[in-house]
Amino acid sequence: MTALVLLLAIGPMRAAPAVEYHIQRAASPITIDAKLDEPAWRAAAPTSDFVFNWYASGDKEPTEAKLLWDDDNLYVSWRCSDRHISAFERKRHGPVSKDDCVEIFLSPNPAKVRNYYTFEINAIGTMLNRCRTDWWTGPPTWEPEGVEYRTTFHGLARKDESAGDKEWIVELAIPFSNFSRDAAHTPPRDGDEWRLNLTRIGGQTNPQASTWSPIPPPSRSFHTPENFGKVVFLAQAQRRGGARGFVREPAPNPEEAAAGKALYNANCTMCHGLNGEQGDRAPALGARRNYLRRTSADLFDAVKNGIKGTLMPASPLPDADVHKIVTYIRSLRATAADAPAEGNAANGETIFNGKGGCTQCHMLGGRGGLLGPDLTDIAAERKLADLQAALTHPKSIIPRGFRPVHLTTLDGRQIRGVVKNENNFSLQVLGMDGKLHLLLRSELQQLTYEPESLMPSDFDKKLSKDEFQDLLAFLSRQTRRRAQ
Repeated sequence: MTALVLLLAIGPMRAAPAVEYHIQRAASPITIDAKLDEPAWRAAAPTSDFVFNWYASGDKEPTEAKLLWDDDNLYVSWRCSDRHISAFERKRHGPVSKDDCVEIFLSPNPAKVRNYYTFEINAIGTMLNRCRTDWWTGPPTWEPEGVEYRTTFHGLARKDESAGDKEWIVELAIPFSNFSRDAAHTPPRDGDEWRLNLTRIGGQTNPQASTWSPIPPPSRSFHTPENFGKVVFLAQAQRRGGARGFVREPAPNPEEAAAGKALYNANCTMCHGLNGEQGDRAPALGARRNYLRRTSADLFDAVKNGIKGTLMPASPLPDADVHKIVTYIRSLRATAADAPAEGNAANGETIFNGKGGCTQCHMLGGRGGLLGPDLTDIAAERKLADLQAALTHPKSIIPRGFRPVHLTTLDGRQIRGVVKNENNFSLQVLGMDGKLHLLLRSELQQLTYEPESLMPSDFDKKLSKDEFQDLLAFLSRQTRRRAQ
C-alpha cells in the first residue's frame, strides 16, 4: 500500500501499545480457494478488531483476519465487509493500493524488526511484494518463492462496484523458506515470536485505512515496524472431541470477552443463565467443574453447530460473533494458569520456601507440609483473583478438612491441628506435629473449634509490594498441565 500518497508522509515514529496473537498449528489441511470453509479456519480465532488510525469520516467496515501455520507455510486470511468493492490494477507489482486491497507486513526476527517483508493483494488477485531488509540488494520489489493465494474475485479483468457487494476474501499461503535469512527457525518452533501487522485499504468509495496493530500519531504510514504487533507460534493444533490433556491457548482477550458477554446475554439466556450462571434448561458455563468441551475449537463447534441429542441448538450468528461468545465462555473458566501474574517467579519460589513460610503447611511437588491444601496444581484449579484473595483476605468459610481445633485428652495431652474427618463418636486430627491422631470423643475432656483458618491473610503487609507480586507470579504458574 506504499502508493497511497497519504501514507507516505512519515513523521517521527512512536511505539504503539502492543497487541498479541497466538498462531495455532492447523489441525486439518488447507486448500487455498478463498472460501475459508476448512475445519482449521472455522476453529481458528480471529485477531482483535482492526483500528482506524486516521479516521475522518465514512463507514468503518470491519475486517476479520486469522492466521495458522504448518511445517511448510504461514496461512493468512482476511474477510472484508465491504459495500463498495472495486479493483482494476492487473500489473504484477503495480499500485494495488489504489484498489480495495489487504497487506501483511512480516518481521521474522523481533531483534531486527526493521528487516521485514510485505505481501499486498487487491480484490482481483494482483500482488505487490517488497523485501525491506539489510541484506536485500535487488530492486524495490521482490519475488517470493512458492506463494499461493486466491481472492473472491481472483482473475477478473476488473471489479466495479455493484449493488450486491457485501464482502470479499483473501487467502494466502507463504512458505517459511522465504524467511530463512531472518527467522530463528524455519519452520518456527513452539513459542517462537515474530512481529507483523495486517492492514486494509478501501477502494474508490469509502477508502478507509485500517490495521490490526495500532499506529499512533504522528505516524501516517503502514511502514512503521516498531508498531508491529507480536505473534507467537504454538506447536499444538487445537483438538476436538474432548481430548485429554491441556491444549495451550492464548489468554482470553478482555475486550473480545466483553463483546462476547453482551452477545451471550442477548442470545443464549433463554436456556443458560445470565452472565454464564445456571439457567432453567441449561447448566452454568463458568462453574468450578470439569467440562467435556474445553478448547476454543470444541466450544466454537458446540455454539455454531449445536450438540446433537440435546436441546443445544445451532447458532445463526456470524462466525466472528460466535468466536466472541467462545472467548467470553473461556474467560468465565480461565484459571491462573491461563493468564499467570506478572513478576519474578524464580524470586517468588524463594519467598514461598523461605520468608513466606508456605512450606510449613503446604505441599508442592511432593515437598512441604500437610496441614494446608496441596498447591501442586493450584494455578489450574483457581482463578488469579482467588489466589490473591487467599493471600490477603481471611476465609469466611473454612473448607472441610482444614478446620483448626484445639483439644485436651483425659490424660492431659494438648493437641492442636486441623480436623480431617469426624463423626458423632470419633475424629481424626492432623496435628501441628505432623502426626495423625485418631481419637474417640469419649477420650476428650475438652474440644474447641477455632473460628479462624490457619492460613495467614496478611501477605500483602508482611511482604513488600514486589515480593508479594513475585509470590503471586510463582503460585500462578503451579500446574500439572503439560501442552500435548
